[in-house]
Amino acid sequence: MERGVIFLCILILARTAVIREKCQIIELISLMLSYENRILYMHDYFPIDYKLPVKYEEILQCQNITSLFSDGITVDELRFLWGIVNENILLSMLRALPERHPSRSYINDLKNIFKKLHNGIQPELSNTINDILARLLIPGDRVKGVAPKNLLDDCFRLLDVLYQEECDLCLPRSHSEDVLCPNGTVPGFSAAQRLPC
Repeated sequence: MERGVIFLCILILARTAVIREKCQIIELISLMLSYENRILYMHDYFPIDYKLPVKYEEILQCQNITSLFSDGITVDELRFLWGIVNENILLSMLRALPERHPSRSYINDLKNIFKKLHNGIQPELSNTINDILARLLIPGDRVKGVAPKNLLDDCFRLLDVLYQEECDLCLPRSHSEDVLCPNGTVPGFSAAQRLPC
């Protein structure tokens, strides 16, 4: 009996440590994606009306996440998809930028943090998520031009939507972010369950 209790306690402590480490990475991503950083590195340092060609699957917004969640996709799968999509976007940005671009080190740092987020852990993925991930790998598939700041704005909004509850995030949001991705859109949590920051 005692061995069973000890084993259960060890499992709980191990899971808590894994969640804490993941939340530290998420907090670091949220700091890197501050509004000021997104303006400086993704807007001010780029030519006016600059667009990055990305695949439609890489334009991941609140309505996509809500729709996938409504179709039975788990929060763990959505978090994994969010991480992979944003890592791909950051790689696309790095490929497009000249070596001495002032945003290059910022993007590279973010990419490395996203790489740490997964750290070899992958949830069981549904066919829907596997199909989306497969389409990301198809070269020359349909693309759309999107401003780099808009891509990282979506990344920041979804970080809030997907991790706010588990990691107890209180992210500073601009008025436009509240309008585009209102509180209460967290998959699996109602607006009443979501604590205000």
